[in-house]
Amino acid sequence: MKKFLSYCLNKWWLLPLISASFIGLSFLFDSTLLIIVGLLLIIVGLLLVTFSVVYQFIKKRWKTGCLTGIIMLLLISLSAFWFLLQIFPSKEKTLSKYSERYENKSEIERIIGVEIPKFKIVDSKVKHMSSHGDFEFEVETTIEFNELPSSKFFKNLDSIILLPIPKELTDHSSFFYYGIESISSCWSKDGDKYKYDRNTDFGEAFLHSKDAYYNFEFTKGVKTAKIIYGNY
Repeated sequence: MKKFLSYCLNKWWLLPLISASFIGLSFLFDSTLLIIVGLLLIIVGLLLVTFSVVYQFIKKRWKTGCLTGIIMLLLISLSAFWFLLQIFPSKEKTLSKYSERYENKSEIERIIGVEIPKFKIVDSKVKHMSSHGDFEFEVETTIEFNELPSSKFFKNLDSIILLPIPKELTDHSSFFYYGIESISSCWSKDGDKYKYDRNTDFGEAFLHSKDAYYNFEFTKGVKTAKIIYGNY
């Protein structure tokens, strides 16, 4: 045990190196699990480096102790910078992360429950983003269909809108969600304007979080549609 502790204190740089690797991979793959593992390793690494500095001074290895202390301060600074990036992500990073999901045809169809024509992105931008670290944001996207939705498409939507409200929901329902007091329908219609409105601020996890929302709006006879999504 004594030899193992001595080895850890002398080879203190291994754990920070491994934690830095996990942090790098978390940025590359945008993985929450890798971020958590990297953060835990940073905490353990900082404790190990601190004990290593004390150990080096006890052994009168002044140069090694000073070098270890400097690297410890550098590690703390980099860890703090990385942590701030996670709490206050940039608009560009937020848009890149969520546009891959919510502006993807397959994912849109999974959410709204109907197939839509192929489309291109006309415009996509972050309209609002909180600076208080609570990850509140909103993205507004305009898409243009390659062709107008067919009459069959709108007949299908009209029948979905007329569906009765169920008494209970599964976690995979595209047409209904839990509202403030009761189950609500996602699809609605006002003349030729159709709207899908899903608000998951009431406990469900159909979207990326329990504080997320997703809106999809378009008008019959018009090739463009608007998508609004975000986090409360």
